[in-house]
Amino acid sequence: MKKKTHAVLLIICLQFLSSVQFLKAQETFTVAQLKADFDLFEQALQEAHPGLYRYNSKAHTDSLFAKTNGLIDCEMSQQEFYKLLLPLVVQIKCGHTKFHPNSNWSTNFYYNTEKVFPLRLFFQDKKAYEIGNYEDTSPIPAGSEVLEINGNSVSDIMDKMLNSFCSDGNNTTFKYIEMSHYFSAYYANLFEGPDTFTVKYRNGQGIAETKIPSVSHEKIELYEKRLAEVANNKPLSRINFREDKMALLSIPSFWEGTEKKYKQFLKNSFEAINQKKVKNLVIDLRNNEGGIDRRGSLLLSYLMDREFSYYDRLEVTTRKKYSFAKQARLPGFYGIYRHLISKGNDGSYRWNHNKNLKVQKPQKNNFSGDVYVLINGASFSVTAEFAAVTHFLKRATFIGEETGGAYYGNNSGTFAIVTLPNSKLNVGIPMVAYYTAVSGYPFNDRGVIPDYKVEPTVNQILSGEDPVLNFCTKLIQND
Repeated sequence: MKKKTHAVLLIICLQFLSSVQFLKAQETFTVAQLKADFDLFEQALQEAHPGLYRYNSKAHTDSLFAKTNGLIDCEMSQQEFYKLLLPLVVQIKCGHTKFHPNSNWSTNFYYNTEKVFPLRLFFQDKKAYEIGNYEDTSPIPAGSEVLEINGNSVSDIMDKMLNSFCSDGNNTTFKYIEMSHYFSAYYANLFEGPDTFTVKYRNGQGIAETKIPSVSHEKIELYEKRLAEVANNKPLSRINFREDKMALLSIPSFWEGTEKKYKQFLKNSFEAINQKKVKNLVIDLRNNEGGIDRRGSLLLSYLMDREFSYYDRLEVTTRKKYSFAKQARLPGFYGIYRHLISKGNDGSYRWNHNKNLKVQKPQKNNFSGDVYVLINGASFSVTAEFAAVTHFLKRATFIGEETGGAYYGNNSGTFAIVTLPNSKLNVGIPMVAYYTAVSGYPFNDRGVIPDYKVEPTVNQILSGEDPVLNFCTKLIQND
């Protein structure tokens, strides 16, 4: 009875997940063990997370901790405890805060791993569309709108699942992309893992229903691996010169290659841009989830003809040794790192040893023409920082969807990874709060909102069309 009562309390108090299927084989933990884990969880976040109160007041945050703590009133499995704490982690509103049931962060499959939802879905405007199957064929025509899964409406599933993805501030574009990429994993983690799924869908022929067998997580991960191998066979960062003095610079990641190779790529690209007398430069940063922060400011230095600021400040919570240090994995340089932290006149603790804090100088071979930046919800972290500062300096026109990272900065850098001793849940806590050198933006909890909003439809995705780039090209031609 206690487990059923606890599930009802979760639904009422946290408005979280219904239709829950727990794994009976999981070990359960006593209230005392769970309370001990929760105390460490709360202590570590309050002591180390530099953005814990970035979007919520301390009073509100404390009330969320107290409310969740009050729900620990019976034995729970790891999965139950994970689902209890996950909405609390999401409420921090930090896209870099990580929460995993194990130390293997390379997968998103944790529970019901052998009975996973088999369809690939694309989510947009409270709707879900089938765009493929992890099996070879799908009984549902591509592009069909999925209405229900096992009797639960897709809109209800989406409402509950959106509370399971961390994002900066109140941004939702990042959450939608995460849901499209990882729906099968999160459905298995948070809902159920049956042998078959009953799917109701709608297309041009009307509404129909079919049963589809589940697949294993290995099959999905193998599918994703094949896609990654195809992508890796192509050069990631590249430049293409098009007609009418237009160039397309694509940078899908700020992690790619060594620093030397990245610098050389930009140097060669902008030399060619100027030699070819390019008038319109399009920079494609869609699905670029970030990387090395210096690479964002370096790219911007090729677009500027004057000095500019990039970061305003970097803050941390303390320079004292964490009280939970023995229960966490900390950076190898942590011992030296904390002694280099400075205390400001306002009592805050600052990390002043980042090159992006200095005044940035323009490159000699900078570009003076018109710049267009393509963005979407997966333009995150370093990419969102670049977009924010570029937007603030009015150096580009933005096309696509709102960036996933926040305009005024994020919490990231290096991490403290705390493993809760009983449940073995892992929380990854970013240790540095980055503040971009921007001001006057009316939305302190959002990303860069594009000048021209262009969202691909499901039919455009299926056909391989790129409406964002097409819109940009027409805009340039019309201008």
